Amino acid sequence: MKGSISQCNDASSVGDASVSIHIPTSLRRFTSQNAQLQVHANTVIDALQMASQDYPRLKAQLFTPAGDLRRFVNVFLNERDIRHLQQGSTPLSAGDVLTILPAIAGG
Repeated sequence: MKGSISQCNDASSVGDASVSIHIPTSLRRFTSQNAQLQVHANTVIDALQMASQDYPRLKAQLFTPAGDLRRFVNVFLNERDIRHLQQGSTPLSAGDVLTILPAIAGG
């Protein structure tokens, strides 16, 4: 995994893109109530793993024990569902925005 999480906007390693991750209200208890995280990463999965490193309780909400993204976790890159792109391997560019939307069951 390559990337870094930071509170600033300058890249920590060459080639990594600075991206924002929007955290929904239902997951903010796992990110110390942060609504947005800034990370440096090359792919969607790298970005989510970087966020999970800084917030270990978030990891169990996003990933299975085998390390796969949970099926009920929807991730959007600039409003496009990553399932219609290259999924976790989707490359990131500086300024991209990832939005996590866990599926809500009910009826």
